[in-house]
Parts: sequence; structure tokens; C-alpha cells
Amino acid sequence: MGDGKILKIPRFFSPKSFEVKHTHASIVLGSCPLQKKTKTIVELGCGNGVVLVLIALLNPFVEKLIGVDVNPKACEVAREFVKLNSLENRIEILNMDIKDVRNELKCEMADLVVFNPPFHISGKVSVEKGRFLERNANVFESFVDVTRLILKNKGIFRFVTSPNNILTYFEVLLRSNMIPKYLTPVYGKRGVESKLALIEGTKNGNLPGFRIKEPLFLDKIETFAPLHSESA
Repeated sequence: MGDGKILKIPRFFSPKSFEVKHTHASIVLGSCPLQKKTKTIVELGCGNGVVLVLIALLNPFVEKLIGVDVNPKACEVAREFVKLNSLENRIEILNMDIKDVRNELKCEMADLVVFNPPFHISGKVSVEKGRFLERNANVFESFVDVTRLILKNKGIFRFVTSPNNILTYFEVLLRSNMIPKYLTPVYGKRGVESKLALIEGTKNGNLPGFRIKEPLFLDKIETFAPLHSESA
């Protein structure tokens, strides 16, 4: 196995008045390189806005980023986080349930849709594992339905999940003609199993040509630029 990829994390302002968590999943999702033709991005379930801020800082050519989250407190934090990093003119935060997105955003308006669907990597998730996976798939399906609606034809979608969910999620994607094209395995460190996977696909893409990219090792996160904090 090679050395893998190293993602670049920019410095950003994180207010001390509230906690802004940056999980491994959000760092991976927010730091992947984008094509320069990507102008409009939507994140479903944006939480505190870390992914949006990372994308905006790393990709100045992206003109508009929209985050959607049902949690009003998370949206409040995200808006303050965006403001602190002087990104109000590029990032908009919408507080709404995912099922209401179709009433707010136009069809096929996004070049890229990203999301981090709910999943459990460890711990007791359910007495009956099958029932948990079924519920998880239902939530994921709602993300896929909205993604298909707002994503341009041949547009790109990306999400991070546990490898345990991949087979179930691929079934959902293929039913909607949302075609997985790339899988990047994410490792905490060498010598352990992958805990995360980054999936990238295309709306109405071609089935042949699925590829597994070189791995990403999160133990290299110490080489990234440190986060910069100041008071809100």
C-alpha cells in the first residue's frame, strides 16, 4: 500500500463562544479537490458549516454554497461561523427539513451535492442490526431523492460513510440512476481497517468504469495547517 493522499486544510477562524466540531468525515468531505467548473454547491445536513467553510476557502472559484439543516441551533452556529470567516457573500444557510428542500431550491441548480448521512461506526446501534440498517437506508434514500432533484444532469455527488453501509447504499443509488464512480478508502492509520469511505458519483452516469482510488490516511492530519481561533 502506498503513502496515500494528504488533504490540505486551510486555517480558519473558529469562535470561542461556541464549539465548532470538525470530524474526520467533515474534513474529508470538505477538503477533496474540485473541478474549476464547479460553481454551485449544496450540502444536505450541513450541521455547523465546517464542510462549507472548508470548500469555500480551498476553492475560491466556487461562487455559491448552500447548506441545509433541520436543527435551528446548528444553523445559528453555521451562520456565525460563516460570518467569522467573511464568507457571507458566498455561503447561505437554510434551516429546514430535507423533505422541504424541493420547495426552496430549483431543480438541477447544483453542480455538486455533498452530504454526510447519519451512520454509526461503532457501539451498540440496535438490538436488531437488520432493523437499524433498514432505518439507515430510509434516511439515506431521502438524501438521494433530494440530491437527484437539485443536481444537474451529469452533476457530481459526494458523501462519506462507514464501509458497513456501502452495499446497502449502492442499491439505493442505482435505483435512482445515481451512479457511483469512485471510492476512496479512509484509514485512521496504517495497519488497521478502514473506518470511512468517500464515495463520488454522477447523476445519470454510465455504469462501467467504477474505480477505487488511492487511500487517504488520517494520521497525516498533524501535517495540516492548524486551526486558528479567535473570540466571536
